Amino acid sequence: MKAACGIAMFLAIAGPATAADAQSPKVLQRMALEAADLLKDVDYTNQICDATLTATFDWGGAPEDELFKYSPEGYCEAALRAIQQVCGDPAGKTEVKRQIKSLTCGFGATRSIALKNGVIDYKINFSSANNIEFVYEFLENKL
Repeated sequence: MKAACGIAMFLAIAGPATAADAQSPKVLQRMALEAADLLKDVDYTNQICDATLTATFDWGGAPEDELFKYSPEGYCEAALRAIQQVCGDPAGKTEVKRQIKSLTCGFGATRSIALKNGVIDYKINFSSANNIEFVYEFLENKL
């Protein structure tokens, strides 16, 4: 029953049909747990930044064989921690509130980040390092 609730929460967070729909119940449960943890992370970021950001995963292209080796939430949390760092400065906090509305964490062959129309599109690569610094530097140059 608990797994079914987690899967339902994941599907509610993920929205309409995604690549995850074809995954096994075990993978769906893992995705649901990661998404739930991400919601806690974004709540904390909103407290720090006095903002109303949202954060989601785009599970398309997720390397299923690595979802149990690594924590997608931990990699996505790095982006939120970088946002928190920017909010440590009053001018940075103002810019975060003005320019960032949401964060989408997806998966790519290489790590990448973009900000367009208030949405940060962050592509996770499990072999990347210094993710907080990578996102922070991007935000410092972009905001």
